[in-house]
Amino acid sequence: MKNRHSRSRGNGLLKVIAVMFVVLAFPTLLILHSKWNMQKMTQAPAHSETQAAAASDYDAYSSFEQTVITEAAAPIETLVPQEISQEHEMELPAAQSPVPVYDRYELVGLGLDLDTLESDFWDRQLDVAARRQHVLASFTYEPKYAALCKDYGITGETEYVDLIAVGDNLYHLSITNAGKQEDGSYNYDNIYANIRDYIKDMDIKIINQEVVITSDQSQWTNFPVFGAPIECGEAVVNAGFNVVTHATNHSWDKGRDIAQEDIDFWQSQNDLLLTGMYDSQEDYDDIVVGEYKGVKVAYLNYTQNLNGFTLPADSKYMVKLLNMDVVKSDIEKAKQVADIVIVFPHWGEEYKTTPSWYQKDLAQKMADAGADLIIGTHPHVIQPLEIITSEDGREVPCFYSLGNFVSNMPWNETYVEAMAKVRIKKEGKKVSIEYAEAVPMVNFRSCNLTDYTVYMLEDYTAEIARTQRKPEITPTYVENFFNSVFTTRRYDFGKTTYGEE
Repeated sequence: MKNRHSRSRGNGLLKVIAVMFVVLAFPTLLILHSKWNMQKMTQAPAHSETQAAAASDYDAYSSFEQTVITEAAAPIETLVPQEISQEHEMELPAAQSPVPVYDRYELVGLGLDLDTLESDFWDRQLDVAARRQHVLASFTYEPKYAALCKDYGITGETEYVDLIAVGDNLYHLSITNAGKQEDGSYNYDNIYANIRDYIKDMDIKIINQEVVITSDQSQWTNFPVFGAPIECGEAVVNAGFNVVTHATNHSWDKGRDIAQEDIDFWQSQNDLLLTGMYDSQEDYDDIVVGEYKGVKVAYLNYTQNLNGFTLPADSKYMVKLLNMDVVKSDIEKAKQVADIVIVFPHWGEEYKTTPSWYQKDLAQKMADAGADLIIGTHPHVIQPLEIITSEDGREVPCFYSLGNFVSNMPWNETYVEAMAKVRIKKEGKKVSIEYAEAVPMVNFRSCNLTDYTVYMLEDYTAEIARTQRKPEITPTYVENFFNSVFTTRRYDFGKTTYGEE
């Protein structure tokens, strides 16, 4: 009996020890197992099969949200949906889980104290980022950011530069006279009033200044030798245009002195670039470049003739003529200092809505020489948008003619005009043209020729058309004529890139 009680007490002691082992040892093992899993994650090779599987699916997600860990939990190196993850079998309560669970492939670990993170973890984190060619701006606080981005070819934050361009700002004498105010002064702000809001948020706003401007009223003349008021230039500036192309067939209509006055006016304007007319040989030889959100854009402007005039030997630098040797040389220089090179040729046959073989030949040569965008003027009517493939395989948009911006020409076709709209995209050092679009516009003049202005077609109503000098210029007429010329109104370039790879 005594021995049986001793065995019972012994069995009871073993049971107590077993219970204590379960109570005390199991959580310890659980914690050790969790730590082992965590160590396994942070020490995994940078190119594990799990990472490769995750990276291959990045493109399946079209939207992207930043995820920030707000508690002191270890960041996720690579996120794998639960249904394909085989690495962690154990389910822990959320409060105990060493790694938050997410259902999307996202870069996390933002907002954590860098002192608590191992640099090799960030190497792997950025390696994953490199596979999607995108890195969040939040990563820029990482001390090794620049070096790691270079090593992995990771691009930076995306920037967009929006550009618009309009055609010939051509002041006939009736337009000049319409600007006279009751006090005897001249003002032309009304011409641009209806597009000001449309273009105000654009980064680059280009206008082709067809005629020279002067303060000498005796030089305000009509066809065939033009001169316009200096107030014309003031209205252009007030409208918000910041690039003026000025090499046209009328640039030398008034000779050297007025050409110099004209150049002086445009060069005196703050935040405005003038191209095509120059005040020195050094200015002529230089490349006009503007910078917008880190994107450098070069503006090259040429005219095919000077209305029968010839530049004097001592003034040949004042207007740039269309010569392909000069164009190629300028493009070569521009490629060294700019991300995007735009060529503005003043070319073609007047009143022809199709480009001539001469224009097409020159456009191809400009594209082959390295031009990224071509915007033409001079024919006084619109001509199509064409996508030219250069010798090196780039797609180069060419607007052969935007038509007149403002004029008093009587033919119906001259009432219809185009605005070139282009978006430039910058990702790190890669610069691309994302899309090019032709937007319809209408040249308006009142019946008594006292009011001139320009409308976007979207704002041009049947009621406004009834007050036109030619009421047959209806919204439907404009739309149909525009579509007959611009069979391609918009072209999206996808992944076409220019600049440094």
